[in-house]
Amino acid sequence: MFAERRLAVVTGGGAGIGRAITLELVRAGYQCLIAGLADDELQGTADLAAARGASVQTIECDLGEESGRRALMRAADVTGFDLKVVVNCAAQSSGLSLFDQSSDDWRSQLDVNVLAVSLLSGWAIDRMRRVGGGSVVNIGSIYGRLALDPRYYEGVYPQETSKGPVRALAYHASKGALLALTRDLAAAGARWNVRVNSVSPGMINTPERRFDGERYERFADGTPLGRMGTPEEVAGVVEFLTSDRASFVTGADWVVDGGWSIW
Repeated sequence: MFAERRLAVVTGGGAGIGRAITLELVRAGYQCLIAGLADDELQGTADLAAARGASVQTIECDLGEESGRRALMRAADVTGFDLKVVVNCAAQSSGLSLFDQSSDDWRSQLDVNVLAVSLLSGWAIDRMRRVGGGSVVNIGSIYGRLALDPRYYEGVYPQETSKGPVRALAYHASKGALLALTRDLAAAGARWNVRVNSVSPGMINTPERRFDGERYERFADGTPLGRMGTPEEVAGVVEFLTSDRASFVTGADWVVDGGWSIW
Protein backbone atom coordinates (compact mmCIF):
# COMPACT_ATOMS: atom_id res chain seq x y z
CA MET A 1 0.00 0.00 0.00
CA PHE A 2 2.92 2.35 0.71
CA ALA A 3 5.07 1.45 -2.31
CA GLU A 4 6.23 5.04 -2.79
CA ARG A 5 7.17 5.36 0.91
CA ARG A 6 5.41 8.70 1.25
CA LEU A 7 4.95 10.16 4.73
CA ALA A 8 2.21 12.58 5.75
CA VAL A 9 2.35 14.31 9.14
CA VAL A 10 -0.95 15.56 10.54
CA THR A 11 -1.08 17.61 13.73
CA GLY A 12 -4.33 17.49 15.64
CA GLY A 13 -4.99 14.12 14.03
CA GLY A 14 -6.79 12.58 16.98
CA ALA A 15 -10.25 14.01 16.45
CA GLY A 16 -12.63 16.00 14.28
CA ILE A 17 -11.23 17.49 11.09
CA GLY A 18 -7.73 16.18 11.80
CA ARG A 19 -9.00 12.62 12.10
CA ALA A 20 -10.94 12.88 8.85
CA ILE A 21 -7.87 14.29 7.08
CA THR A 22 -5.72 11.43 8.36
CA LEU A 23 -8.14 8.79 7.13
CA GLU A 24 -8.40 10.51 3.74
CA LEU A 25 -4.60 10.60 3.37
CA VAL A 26 -4.39 6.94 4.40
CA ARG A 27 -6.90 6.18 1.66
CA ALA A 28 -4.67 8.07 -0.79
CA GLY A 29 -1.73 5.80 0.08
CA TYR A 30 0.28 7.81 2.60
CA GLN A 31 1.88 6.46 5.73
CA CYS A 32 0.62 8.88 8.38
CA LEU A 33 2.20 10.14 11.57
CA ILE A 34 -0.30 12.02 13.71
CA ALA A 35 0.35 14.27 16.70
CA GLY A 36 -1.86 15.58 19.46
CA LEU A 37 -2.34 16.10 23.19
CA ALA A 38 -4.52 13.08 23.94
CA ASP A 39 -3.05 9.63 23.34
CA ASP A 40 -6.44 7.92 23.54
CA GLU A 41 -7.83 10.11 20.76
CA LEU A 42 -4.77 9.50 18.60
CA GLN A 43 -5.11 5.77 19.15
CA GLY A 44 -8.77 6.03 18.15
CA THR A 45 -7.72 7.39 14.77
CA ALA A 46 -5.08 4.69 14.43
CA ASP A 47 -7.69 2.02 15.18
CA LEU A 48 -10.01 3.37 12.48
CA ALA A 49 -7.12 3.30 10.00
CA ALA A 50 -6.25 -0.25 11.04
CA ALA A 51 -9.81 -1.32 10.34
CA ARG A 52 -9.19 -0.13 6.79
CA GLY A 53 -5.99 -2.12 6.49
CA ALA A 54 -3.57 0.75 7.12
CA SER A 55 -1.09 1.64 9.85
CA VAL A 56 -0.94 5.08 11.47
CA GLN A 57 1.84 6.08 13.85
CA THR A 58 1.03 8.36 16.77
CA ILE A 59 2.94 10.72 19.03
CA GLU A 60 1.52 12.50 22.05
CA CYS A 61 3.12 15.94 22.29
CA ASP A 62 2.38 19.59 23.03
CA LEU A 63 3.16 21.65 19.95
CA GLY A 64 3.02 24.81 22.03
CA GLU A 65 6.30 23.69 23.60
CA GLU A 66 9.69 23.48 21.88
CA SER A 67 10.20 19.99 23.28
CA GLY A 68 6.93 18.82 21.72
CA ARG A 69 7.78 20.22 18.31
CA ARG A 70 11.23 18.63 18.36
CA ALA A 71 9.77 15.29 19.42
CA LEU A 72 7.44 15.33 16.43
CA MET A 73 10.25 16.22 14.05
CA ARG A 74 12.43 13.40 15.39
CA ALA A 75 9.59 10.91 15.12
CA ALA A 76 9.05 11.83 11.47
CA ASP A 77 12.75 11.71 10.63
CA VAL A 78 13.18 8.15 11.90
CA THR A 79 10.26 6.64 9.95
CA GLY A 80 12.43 6.02 6.89
CA PHE A 81 9.70 7.49 4.65
CA ASP A 82 10.03 10.57 2.43
CA LEU A 83 8.18 13.51 3.97
CA LYS A 84 5.76 14.67 1.28
CA VAL A 85 2.83 16.17 3.20
CA VAL A 86 2.39 18.17 6.39
CA VAL A 87 -1.07 19.25 7.53
CA ASN A 88 -1.05 21.77 10.37
CA CYS A 89 -4.45 21.14 11.93
CA ALA A 90 -3.76 21.47 15.67
CA ALA A 91 -5.21 24.65 17.18
CA GLN A 92 -6.25 26.20 20.46
CA SER A 93 -9.18 28.53 21.10
CA SER A 94 -10.71 30.16 24.17
CA GLY A 95 -12.85 33.16 25.00
CA LEU A 96 -11.23 36.35 26.29
CA SER A 97 -12.99 39.20 28.08
CA LEU A 98 -12.37 42.42 26.20
CA PHE A 99 -11.42 44.44 29.31
CA ASP A 100 -9.56 41.69 31.14
CA GLN A 101 -7.42 39.80 28.67
CA SER A 102 -4.70 37.41 29.76
CA SER A 103 -1.30 37.61 28.09
CA ASP A 104 -0.71 33.96 28.97
CA ASP A 105 -3.89 32.96 27.13
CA TRP A 106 -2.78 34.91 24.07
CA ARG A 107 0.67 33.33 24.14
CA SER A 108 -0.62 29.77 24.45
CA GLN A 109 -2.89 30.19 21.43
CA LEU A 110 -0.36 32.01 19.28
CA ASP A 111 2.34 29.45 20.12
CA VAL A 112 0.19 26.59 18.77
CA ASN A 113 -1.78 28.35 16.04
CA VAL A 114 1.04 30.40 14.48
CA LEU A 115 4.52 29.74 15.88
CA ALA A 116 4.27 25.95 15.71
CA VAL A 117 2.90 26.15 12.16
CA SER A 118 5.79 28.33 11.04
CA LEU A 119 8.49 26.21 12.66
CA LEU A 120 7.04 22.88 11.52
CA SER A 121 6.55 24.22 8.00
CA GLY A 122 10.14 25.42 7.80
CA TRP A 123 11.35 22.00 8.93
CA ALA A 124 9.02 20.35 6.41
CA ILE A 125 10.17 22.48 3.48
CA ASP A 126 13.77 21.59 4.29
CA ARG A 127 12.90 17.87 4.16
CA MET A 128 10.67 18.13 1.10
CA ARG A 129 13.23 19.99 -1.03
CA ARG A 130 15.49 16.95 -0.72
CA VAL A 131 12.86 14.61 -2.20
CA GLY A 132 11.65 16.71 -5.13
CA GLY A 133 8.93 18.72 -3.42
CA GLY A 134 5.82 18.29 -1.33
CA SER A 135 2.75 19.97 0.06
CA VAL A 136 2.00 21.84 3.29
CA VAL A 137 -1.64 22.56 4.15
CA ASN A 138 -2.53 24.87 7.02
CA ILE A 139 -6.00 24.55 8.50
CA GLY A 140 -7.34 28.03 9.09
CA SER A 141 -10.87 29.26 9.69
CA ILE A 142 -13.31 31.66 8.12
CA TYR A 143 -12.73 33.62 11.32
CA GLY A 144 -9.34 34.52 9.94
CA ARG A 145 -11.33 36.94 7.77
CA LEU A 146 -14.61 37.47 9.61
CA ALA A 147 -15.67 38.76 13.01
CA LEU A 148 -17.70 36.50 15.26
CA ASP A 149 -21.43 37.24 15.39
CA PRO A 150 -22.36 36.48 19.03
CA ARG A 151 -25.99 35.78 18.14
CA TYR A 152 -24.89 32.42 16.79
CA TYR A 153 -23.03 31.56 19.99
CA GLU A 154 -25.55 32.07 22.74
CA GLY A 155 -24.64 29.68 25.52
CA VAL A 156 -21.06 29.49 24.29
CA TYR A 157 -19.79 33.06 24.67
CA PRO A 158 -21.60 35.60 26.88
CA GLN A 159 -22.54 38.61 24.80
CA GLU A 160 -21.92 40.97 27.72
CA THR A 161 -20.18 40.58 31.09
CA SER A 162 -18.95 42.98 33.77
CA LYS A 163 -15.55 42.79 32.05
CA GLY A 164 -16.90 43.38 28.58
CA PRO A 165 -18.00 40.99 25.84
CA VAL A 166 -16.24 37.65 25.60
CA ARG A 167 -14.67 37.10 22.21
CA ALA A 168 -12.31 34.56 20.64
CA LEU A 169 -9.80 37.35 20.09
CA ALA A 170 -6.54 35.41 20.06
CA TYR A 171 -8.02 32.67 17.89
CA HIS A 172 -9.26 35.14 15.26
CA ALA A 173 -5.95 37.00 15.26
CA SER A 174 -4.00 33.76 14.92
CA LYS A 175 -6.10 32.54 12.00
CA GLY A 176 -5.66 35.88 10.24
CA ALA A 177 -1.92 35.57 10.75
CA LEU A 178 -2.07 32.05 9.33
CA LEU A 179 -3.28 33.39 5.98
CA ALA A 180 -0.32 35.76 5.70
CA LEU A 181 2.07 33.06 6.88
CA THR A 182 0.75 30.65 4.24
CA ARG A 183 1.41 33.12 1.44
CA ASP A 184 4.97 33.84 2.59
CA LEU A 185 5.79 30.16 3.07
CA ALA A 186 4.42 29.46 -0.40
CA ALA A 187 6.73 32.08 -1.89
CA ALA A 188 9.68 30.63 0.00
CA GLY A 189 9.04 26.99 -0.88
CA ALA A 190 8.13 27.39 -4.54
CA ARG A 191 11.73 27.19 -5.81
CA TRP A 192 11.87 23.62 -4.49
CA ASN A 193 8.42 22.61 -5.73
CA VAL A 194 6.99 22.75 -2.22
CA ARG A 195 3.42 24.05 -2.34
CA VAL A 196 1.82 25.72 0.68
CA ASN A 197 -1.90 26.38 0.89
CA SER A 198 -4.53 26.90 3.56
CA VAL A 199 -8.05 25.60 4.02
CA SER A 200 -10.55 27.72 5.95
CA PRO A 201 -13.53 25.73 7.22
CA GLY A 202 -16.81 27.32 8.18
CA MET A 203 -19.44 25.74 10.40
CA ILE A 204 -18.37 22.09 10.63
CA ASN A 205 -20.30 19.61 12.78
CA THR A 206 -17.81 17.25 14.43
CA PRO A 207 -18.49 14.29 16.72
CA GLU A 208 -16.56 16.03 19.50
CA ARG A 209 -18.51 19.29 19.22
CA ARG A 210 -21.82 18.22 17.78
CA PHE A 211 -24.59 20.72 17.20
CA ASP A 212 -28.13 19.39 17.32
CA GLY A 213 -31.65 20.74 17.33
CA GLU A 214 -32.05 24.50 17.61
CA ARG A 215 -28.31 25.19 17.65
CA TYR A 216 -27.82 23.20 14.45
CA GLU A 217 -30.70 25.00 12.76
CA ARG A 218 -29.24 28.35 13.79
CA PHE A 219 -25.98 27.61 11.95
CA ALA A 220 -27.78 25.92 9.06
CA ASP A 221 -29.94 29.01 8.56
CA GLY A 222 -26.80 31.15 8.40
CA THR A 223 -25.31 28.99 5.64
CA PRO A 224 -26.52 29.41 2.03
CA LEU A 225 -26.34 25.64 1.44
CA GLY A 226 -28.73 25.24 4.37
CA ARG A 227 -26.68 22.87 6.53
CA MET A 228 -23.46 22.51 8.47
CA GLY A 229 -20.47 20.84 6.90
CA THR A 230 -18.76 17.58 7.79
CA PRO A 231 -15.09 16.89 8.61
CA GLU A 232 -14.92 14.65 5.54
CA GLU A 233 -15.83 17.57 3.27
CA VAL A 234 -12.84 19.51 4.59
CA ALA A 235 -10.62 16.44 4.32
CA GLY A 236 -11.50 15.99 0.64
CA VAL A 237 -10.23 19.48 -0.17
CA VAL A 238 -7.05 18.89 1.82
CA GLU A 239 -6.35 15.63 -0.02
CA PHE A 240 -6.85 17.42 -3.35
CA LEU A 241 -4.34 20.10 -2.37
CA THR A 242 -1.75 17.45 -1.48
CA SER A 243 -2.23 15.61 -4.77
CA ASP A 244 -0.75 16.07 -8.24
CA ARG A 245 -4.16 17.36 -9.34
CA ALA A 246 -3.27 20.58 -7.52
CA SER A 247 0.29 20.76 -8.82
CA PHE A 248 -0.11 24.40 -9.94
CA VAL A 249 -1.85 25.61 -6.77
CA THR A 250 0.14 27.40 -4.07
CA GLY A 251 -0.32 30.36 -1.75
CA ALA A 252 -4.11 30.03 -1.91
CA ASP A 253 -6.78 29.88 0.77
CA TRP A 254 -9.60 27.43 0.07
CA VAL A 255 -12.80 28.34 1.88
CA VAL A 256 -15.01 25.37 2.81
CA ASP A 257 -18.01 27.03 4.44
CA GLY A 258 -21.13 26.27 2.41
CA GLY A 259 -21.29 29.94 1.48
CA TRP A 260 -21.32 31.28 5.06
CA SER A 261 -18.90 34.09 4.18
CA ILE A 262 -20.67 35.28 1.01
CA TRP A 263 -23.79 36.73 2.62
